[in-house]
Amino acid sequence: MMTLTRLIFLLLLGSTSCHLMADTLSIDIDGVNAEQKLNIRSFLSLESLDGQPISNTSRLRYLHNLAEGEIKTALQPLGFYQPTIETNLSKKGQDWIAQYHIQPGKRLPITQLDIQLIGAAKDDVAFNQLLAKTSLRVGQPLVHSQYEQLKKQLSSLAVERGYYQAELTQHRVEVNLEDYSAAISLHMDSGPRFSVGEISFSPSPIDDDFIQSYASFKTGDPIQNSQLIELQSALIDSDYFQRVEVRPLWNQMSDTQVPVFVDLDANKKTKYQAGFGYGTDTGARTKLGMNKRWVNRQGHQFNTQLLASEIITNFSAEYSIPGTNPREDRYAVQLSLLDEDSDSINTRNYSIGVSKQQQRGRWQQVLALNYQQEESTFSGETDTSYFLIPQVNYNTVSTKNRLQVKNGYSFSSQLRGASQALISTEDFIQTRLNAKGIYSITDKFRLLGRAEVGTTWVNDFDQLPASLRFFTGGDNSVRGYDYKSLGPRDDDDDVVGGRNLLVGSVEVDYRLFENWGVAAFIDSGNAFNDTDLSLHTGIGVGLRWFSPVGPVRFDLAVPQDDDDDNGIHLHFNLGTDL
Repeated sequence: MMTLTRLIFLLLLGSTSCHLMADTLSIDIDGVNAEQKLNIRSFLSLESLDGQPISNTSRLRYLHNLAEGEIKTALQPLGFYQPTIETNLSKKGQDWIAQYHIQPGKRLPITQLDIQLIGAAKDDVAFNQLLAKTSLRVGQPLVHSQYEQLKKQLSSLAVERGYYQAELTQHRVEVNLEDYSAAISLHMDSGPRFSVGEISFSPSPIDDDFIQSYASFKTGDPIQNSQLIELQSALIDSDYFQRVEVRPLWNQMSDTQVPVFVDLDANKKTKYQAGFGYGTDTGARTKLGMNKRWVNRQGHQFNTQLLASEIITNFSAEYSIPGTNPREDRYAVQLSLLDEDSDSINTRNYSIGVSKQQQRGRWQQVLALNYQQEESTFSGETDTSYFLIPQVNYNTVSTKNRLQVKNGYSFSSQLRGASQALISTEDFIQTRLNAKGIYSITDKFRLLGRAEVGTTWVNDFDQLPASLRFFTGGDNSVRGYDYKSLGPRDDDDDVVGGRNLLVGSVEVDYRLFENWGVAAFIDSGNAFNDTDLSLHTGIGVGLRWFSPVGPVRFDLAVPQDDDDDNGIHLHFNLGTDL
């Protein structure tokens, strides 16, 4: 007798053999474009058998018989109500072929269009602009998705602009196949437009009037969801608060005025910072900082920071005062003490200044006036200089995510100068431009470019201290060379900096894994005087760790100068790409 195990084995073997030998189905649709074909396949019941083994021919024929009706249904939302359809189901060898040749015919035209706004929205510019842009027009083909889209847009716009009682009182599409025409009727009754009532705040260490200055609306203005969300985001970004909730109080509504309540949880008043690290430009380094998130109820802030490394020590302090529009305007008084002692530079800089920061569209403008005293040593001689320097900066960054950049760019420009007539050692004008760009070639490959140019107009260059001269070389300049090791040299072959600057870089990186990648790059540039330009070039490869706080870069670069004896240089850097 056959054992149970052998019987089961033979049954499974027979089932598998039948499956392997079963006929398969392919579906062929022609006469329509890609959009129409995609919609047809989404309606076609036979699609579930496409490419599958056919074991039940009765079910195959049944689903094939449904296809003509399903194709007609699929074409109607696209405006085709009288298609010509030829169907055929045949078998060739071991394969079934379902063929559908379709002539969509003429799209159903809109012959009547009745769109009405009733209520306060009738005179609202935003609604009239929306209706002016709609694709629904008399004489145009009926496309159901356009009609549904307009319905959603009207409802969304009503909520956004404070018409909280709006409703579509009539929404109908009538199709007449006898005269092949369509009539659309779409009426919205917006009801009244609600406005902002009393604006109140939960207790906080910041004055209510100052918090109110973050809002782009006031009592009596039409209530708009986007402005409520905007206020919430702005207050969180201000760093005064750890939690912000802006909500309309509908249960306290009076007529059409809705009170708005802002619920606030303040951050800790003082934030302390400490960090340790290492950079190939600076060596071992440490950072200590204190941030007074608010000094008084008017939102003034005070920050101090000490950065110390093997070659640079910098202490800075800033007292900042919000402007009339604190989201865009800010005034500050700054103090800075800098001591730098590297192979190229020996300088001490003391400066105090005032600045005004203002957001102008996508650009940040900074106007500043700084007084600085600096002692610099070049060619064995130490000179002391004094400068009163007015300065203007413009900066912009365009990217969706600065920590993980796929595409984007940044640009910054600086113009500064001084005059002997205004407490300065020498007359000079200096400008500097910096641009970066990133473009994703594929999901894994990125192309990165960087360029920096600068120039100085000065009568006696020897009177300029180190902070006003150009140097190149290092992690963020020309890799393959030491920090600030490139530029014009004196008779002792010491780098003394130059009037002009030109640096360029091209890099390609490839993401091996989610958070790791490799890179190859070429940097070239130099600081120089007049037109005596001799570019220095570094070529190298690198490892990238895309950390939560931005990319960490490990680079090995080789200088291309015959007279460079230092060989391969290691560069380590942490910071955003833009």
